[in-house]
Amino acid sequence: MLPRRFIRGGGLVLAAVAVAVVISGNRSVFPFGKPAWMPRFSEPCSSSDRDISLAPMPSSLTLHLVPHSHSDIGWNLSFDGYYHRSVREVMRRVVSELWLDSRRRFTWGDLAFIDMWLSDEGDRPHGGMLRGAPETLTWRQAVQRLVVEGRWEMVSGTYVSPDEGLTTWWAHNAIVDVGHRLLAKELNTTSGIGWQIDNFGHINTMPYLLSNTGYSSMVLGRMAYRQLRDFADRSSLQFMWQRDSITPALLTHFLSVHYAAPSPSFDFDNTKRCNPAELLEELKRFAQSQVRQYPGHGHILVMMGDDFRYIHAQRGFSCLDQIIDMSEARSADDGLSVRYSTPSEYFAAVRPHLNKASLRLHQDDFYPYQDKPYEQYWSGVLATRADLKWLIRDAEQIVQHVEALLAVVRIKDNASRVTRNWEPLEQRLEECRKQVAIGYHHDAITGTCAAVAAADYKLRLRRAARQALGVGRAALLLLHEPLAEAKGDAYNTAAQYKLGEDADDLAREYVVALGNGSSIAVTNAAALVPQDVVVRVQLASLDTEIIDSATNRAVPADVVGSVGKQPVVEFLARNVFGLGLRSYSVRSGGRVNEEVTTQVATAQLRKGDTRVDLRIVGGRVRVSIGTKAVVWHSLRQYFANPLMQASGAYIMHSFMLMYMVVFIVFGSALVLGLGASAVVHSSGAAWAKRVLMPQLSRGKPAWWSSPASVLAGDLCGMTFTYYVAQVADIEMLTAWTVGKGLVGLRLAVPVFLSAYAVAGALRWPARRCVLYIYGVTAGIVLALFWAPTWQSRPIAPVNRLFTIRSGSVCDTAQIHLGTALVTYRLCADRPGLLQVTTTAAPARDREVVAQYELDQPGWAGASCSFDIFNGVDLVRRQYSRWTPVPGNYYPAVSHVSLADRPLALHLRHATGATCVRRNTLEVLVRRDMSANDYRGLIEPISDVVPVAATHFIDVSGGPNVLATNDLVNTPPMAFALPAKGLDAFSLLKSPLKNARLVGIQVADASVHTPVSGGDPGTLSVLARVQVLPGLQALNILPDSLLSPAKKAFVVDGGDWAMAPLSTRNRTERHVNRLHVSAGQQTLFRFSLS
Repeated sequence: MLPRRFIRGGGLVLAAVAVAVVISGNRSVFPFGKPAWMPRFSEPCSSSDRDISLAPMPSSLTLHLVPHSHSDIGWNLSFDGYYHRSVREVMRRVVSELWLDSRRRFTWGDLAFIDMWLSDEGDRPHGGMLRGAPETLTWRQAVQRLVVEGRWEMVSGTYVSPDEGLTTWWAHNAIVDVGHRLLAKELNTTSGIGWQIDNFGHINTMPYLLSNTGYSSMVLGRMAYRQLRDFADRSSLQFMWQRDSITPALLTHFLSVHYAAPSPSFDFDNTKRCNPAELLEELKRFAQSQVRQYPGHGHILVMMGDDFRYIHAQRGFSCLDQIIDMSEARSADDGLSVRYSTPSEYFAAVRPHLNKASLRLHQDDFYPYQDKPYEQYWSGVLATRADLKWLIRDAEQIVQHVEALLAVVRIKDNASRVTRNWEPLEQRLEECRKQVAIGYHHDAITGTCAAVAAADYKLRLRRAARQALGVGRAALLLLHEPLAEAKGDAYNTAAQYKLGEDADDLAREYVVALGNGSSIAVTNAAALVPQDVVVRVQLASLDTEIIDSATNRAVPADVVGSVGKQPVVEFLARNVFGLGLRSYSVRSGGRVNEEVTTQVATAQLRKGDTRVDLRIVGGRVRVSIGTKAVVWHSLRQYFANPLMQASGAYIMHSFMLMYMVVFIVFGSALVLGLGASAVVHSSGAAWAKRVLMPQLSRGKPAWWSSPASVLAGDLCGMTFTYYVAQVADIEMLTAWTVGKGLVGLRLAVPVFLSAYAVAGALRWPARRCVLYIYGVTAGIVLALFWAPTWQSRPIAPVNRLFTIRSGSVCDTAQIHLGTALVTYRLCADRPGLLQVTTTAAPARDREVVAQYELDQPGWAGASCSFDIFNGVDLVRRQYSRWTPVPGNYYPAVSHVSLADRPLALHLRHATGATCVRRNTLEVLVRRDMSANDYRGLIEPISDVVPVAATHFIDVSGGPNVLATNDLVNTPPMAFALPAKGLDAFSLLKSPLKNARLVGIQVADASVHTPVSGGDPGTLSVLARVQVLPGLQALNILPDSLLSPAKKAFVVDGGDWAMAPLSTRNRTERHVNRLHVSAGQQTLFRFSLS
C-alpha cells in the first residue's frame, strides 16, 4: 500500500498527463498545431469538412478491376528509353489482347506515349498481331475502334501528369489543351476523368480547372499518411473536392493504397503462377479491407497494374479472365462480383448510390506530402535539380509569348500570305508546347529523375525554346510584306539567338545578334498593359547606336559583356504596347556607353526615383530600399547527413533528425554523470527514493522546490543545441552519428566528467539532478522546434567589398557569399524591384537557402504567416512551431510574401518557400545529396552545374503586387529582323491592368464554333481571361480587348479547353460586355469579320 501523499501527488501527475493527451489529440484546441511525430488519437475534421459517420457494410460487393500501366515520361530512363524498352511493346500486346475478348478493359493516362506510339507505328498495319482483323488494319484504326467501344479508356486528358504544386497556371491550362487536341486529332475522343495517381501532393485549384474543362470526376493517389487515415476512418475516400464555395465541386476518388495491384501475386509481368481460387480469395480479403473506407455502395475500385506493366499482357489477361469466370460461378453464394472496368464505368456504377450533399466536402489542398511517420516530408522535390526548374520556366515563357504573338499577328493581318504559312507555324509551336508540357511532368520539374532523363529533359527544352523563337520570328516576317516570301529557313535561329547553357549571368539570357541595317522587334504579346524591358543585343562593333523607330532618336545603351570580339549591350525599350510591339533599328555612327566598374564597401544603386543602399553588417547584407523598407538578405545552408536518415531527391530531413544520435549520446552521458554523482554522495536507498518517488521526501514537491535546477537545465540544453547546430564541425558530427572508431567518446567522456564534477562540487541531491535532466530535455526540444533558424548555418561573405557596375540602363552590385556569387541589379524597366540573383556552385550534402528579413520591430519568436500565389488564389500558410522545418516548406511557383507586411518575392522559377521566423521569408536555392532516399530513383542526384536563382524584392505592398508578379513572369521579347522595322501597334484600345491572358488561339471559325449556335464569322479567337484576386472585376466592351472583334461569346458549357469541338459539347452565348469577377477565369470566343 502506497502512502497517501504519494497517491495524492501521483494523481495530480496522472491528471496532468491525461489533459496533455486530450489536448494533443485535438488539433482544434492544441494552440500550436499537431507535430508530425505525435501519436495519433481521434482528430476532428477541419472546418471545411462535414462530419461523416462510418458507412454501413453493404450486403454485396462488386470489384471493378482496372488494368492499367503507369508509364512515367522520364524517370530512371529517358522518355525515348522507356518507349523503346517497354511502352511500345505494351501498346502492341494490350491492343492484341483487348481485340480477343470484348469483356476486357484497359486504362491509359500518359498521352505523351500515345502520341509517340501513334507517330511511330500508328499508320503501320498490325502485322498479324490482331487475330481475325483485316491485314490492312493499322494500329491507329485498331485503337480508335477500342476507344469507341469503351474497351480502352484514355483518362486524364492531359498530355502529361504534371506536378501540381510547381506548375504555373498557364502551363496547367496548356497541358490540358495539348492533351485534348491530341485526343481529338488522333482518336476523335476526349476525357472527362482526372487521373493524378502519382503526384507528390495536390492543389485545390485542380478541381477548379478540371470541372471547368468538362471533367466530372477524378482519381488521386497521394496524400499525407495522417490525412489519409483520417479520410479512411470516416469512410470519406470518395469526397467532393472544391476550390471554394462558389466554384464547382468535383467527385474525387482517393486510392487508399498504392496504384499497384493488391499484392505481388497479381504482378503478372513478374510471376507466371496463376491460381484463380487463391487470387479470388485474396481479392475478397482486399475488398473487405477497403469497403469501409468509402461510402457504403459496395463498389470497389481495384487497380490492376503498376509502373510499365503488361509487357506480358497475354499472361495477365488470361489469369484475370479465369478469376472473373470463377467469380461469376460463385457470386450467388458469396455475394462477390468481379468484373473488368474502366474509371468511367466505375464512376457510372457508384453515382446512383451517392448523395453528393452527404459526401465529405474538402476545400483545401494536400500539402505538404508526408508518406511515412517521423519526418518523411517530400519537400526535397521543391529544390532538387534547380537548374532544370530554371530551364523549364525559361522555355515556358518563350512558348507562352510566341503563342500570343502568333495570335496577334494573325489578328493584325489576315492576308493570304499569313494564312498560307500559318499551319506550319502552328504545328511547330504545338511541338514546342508538348516539350514544355513534358518538362512539367511530375518527375521532371521536381528533379526526381536519373541523370540520363534530366539530360534528355534539358535537351528537349532547349530545342523547344529555339524552335519557338524561330516561329515567333517567322510570324513577324509575315507582317513585313517584302520579307514574307524571303528564302531561307526562318527557323534556323542559331545565328540570331544565343541560348545559355551555364550559370554565367550573360550566357544565361537570350542575346539578339544584329548587324548594321537590321532591326529589332520588341513584342509584348502576352501582356495586357504596356511594359518597359531591358533588351540585350550583340552588335558588330561599339561604333553603333540603337534608334527608336517611333521617334527616330538614339536610345541609351550600355556595354555589359562580349561574345568573342563582338560587344553585348543593353538598352531600354520603353512603353512596349500590350498585345503589340515596338521597333528599333541599328545604325552605325554613334557609340554605346561602357559601364563603369568600381569596388566599394557600401554600394548604391539608383534608377528613377528608387535608391538602394547595400552594405555588409554582421555577415548579412543590409538592403535599404529608399525610405520604404530595410531588408536583411543572407544565404544559409542546411547540412544533410548521408550516413543516417539520408536526404535524397525526394526527402528533406531536418538537422535534428539526422543528428539525433548526438543528442542521445549527450543525454545518456549527462544522465550517467549526474547519476554517478548522486550515488556517490548519497546512500543507495535514499537515492532510489528521491529518483523514483520524489513525493516521499519531506517538504514541498520537488518541482516547486528547485525551479533553478530546471532553468539551469534549460540553459544547458539550449546551449548544447546551439553548439551542435551552429559551431561543431559537421564532419565530426556525422562521424559521431555512426560511431566511427571511438570518436563518440570525444563527446560522451567530457559530458560525463563535467556532469559528475559539477553535481559533486555543488553537492546536488538526486532530486535536483533529475530536475536538471528534465530542464536539459526541455531546453533541447524548445531550441529545436522554437529556434528553427539554428538548424541552418549562415554563409559568410568572402570579403566586404561590392563590385559595382553603373550604367544608364542598369546598376549592378556583386559580392561573394561563400562560393556563391550574389548579384543585386536595379534596372530602369522596373525601378521599384530589386533583382537578386544567386549563382550557387555545387555543395555536397547541402541545401542552400536565401533568407529575406524585413526590418520591423517585434518578437522574433512570434508565429509567422506567409502567402503563396498558386496562379489563382493567394493561399495563406502558417509556420507550425511543432512541425520540423521540412514540413513547413510549401511549393512556390512565382510569388511568396509575408502576410499583412510589405515584403514580397517574385520568383524566376518554381521552388520551395517558408517563413522560419517573424518577418523572414526563406526560399530554397539548390540542394545536392550524395545519398539515396529510396523512393524509386535508382541513383542519388549528382548535379555538378551551378544554379542561378533569381528573386525580385518588392516592398510596395498593396493589391497590385500580384499584377506586378504577372508582368515579371510575362516579359516582352526581342526578335531580330533583317530590314527596316515594323510599325508599332497594339490590339488593345486601352491597358487592362486588372486582367491577364491565360492562353489565346486563332483558327478558322469552323474549328471553334459549336454546332449549337454562334456566329461563325471568318476568323475565330479563343481567349482565356483571368482577373487576379484582390483586383477590380473586369467589365469591358469586346473591342477593348481585341479591337477588331465584332462579336463576343462566353462559354457556358464548362469547357475551357482550346481544342477542336468535334468531341466536345461546349455551348456559348452572345454577350455585349466581357465580365470576369476577381479571382476567376472565363473563356471567351471572339468573332472577327
